[in-house]
Amino acid sequence: MDEPSLDISRHILANAPMAIIITDDDGLVLWCNKTLTTWLECPPGHCIGRTELALLGKSTSINQDDSSVVNNGPFTLGYTQPGIQRRVLRYPLPPNNGQYTVCYLDISEEEMLRSDRNQLAQQLAQHNTVDTLSGLLNTHAINRGLEPLISRSRRYQNPLSVVTMDIINLEEIIQSAGQVAADKVIVAVSQMLRDQIRWADMVGHLSAGQFIFVLPETDKDAAVALANKLVGQLKNFTIMISEQTGIQATVCFGVTAWVKGDDARLLMSRSNDTAQAARQNGAFSVEIT
Repeated sequence: MDEPSLDISRHILANAPMAIIITDDDGLVLWCNKTLTTWLECPPGHCIGRTELALLGKSTSINQDDSSVVNNGPFTLGYTQPGIQRRVLRYPLPPNNGQYTVCYLDISEEEMLRSDRNQLAQQLAQHNTVDTLSGLLNTHAINRGLEPLISRSRRYQNPLSVVTMDIINLEEIIQSAGQVAADKVIVAVSQMLRDQIRWADMVGHLSAGQFIFVLPETDKDAAVALANKLVGQLKNFTIMISEQTGIQATVCFGVTAWVKGDDARLLMSRSNDTAQAARQNGAFSVEIT
C-alpha cells in the first residue's frame, strides 16, 4: 500500500481524536490540531508561538527525550465537561529535523473506572471479615466485634481483656527461608490459636505476624493465664515448612484489660504497646498493663 499523501496525512493529524502539537527545540508550539484547541477551548492562533509548558499550564519541566510516566503524566488538561477535569498522558515522538511531535491521550474514562474500582474494593474489604491468609478475623471484624463488648462493659462493668501476640522472629524466617515459609508459620499458628479459644472469644490476625485476642467476661489475671498457657504450647510447637525443615515461632504477649474511658481504639492501642514492650524483653515474654 502506498504511503498516504501529504494532504491526507495533514487531514489525519488535524482531526485525530488525540491532541497533537509540534514544537521546535525551544519548546515553542509550531502547530496543533483541532482536538487540542477544542480541549483548551481556544483558537489555534492562541496556541502557536507559546511554549508547551505555558500551553499546558504546567509548572514543571518536560524532558523532550523522556517518555516515562513520571515526566509525562497523567496530568490535568482542561475539562471533559463542566466541573470534571480531563486526565491525559503525554507521548513524545522521536524528533525529526529539530521538530518534536507530542501526542496527548485522554485517559479520563480509564481514571474514573480505576477510581470506581478502588472504591468498590474498599467497600468489599469493609464487608469482608476474614483475613485471607490466616482464616482468622481481620482488623475490621475485630473492631466491629469489640465495640458492643466495650459498650456492655461500660454499662454493666463486665470484665473485658485484650491480648496482642507478636511473632517476633517472622522477619528472620523470611530472610532465612522465604516468604512462603513465613506464610506457612502464620497459617499453622493461626490453626493452633483457633483451637485454644472459647466460643465467645475472638481471635484475629491484624498484620504480618500480629494476632489479637478479645476475651469477654475475662479479667486481666485470666487473660495472663491464657497468655502463659500459649507460651508453653508454642515453645513446644514445631512447624514443618518442608519434609526436612521445622521452624519454631518465637512470640511475645501484651495483656491489658478494659478500664473506664476506653474505646476500641484505646484498648487495642494499649494492648499493642504492651506487646511492643514485651518484645523488648525477648522471646516468650508476657507484659501486662
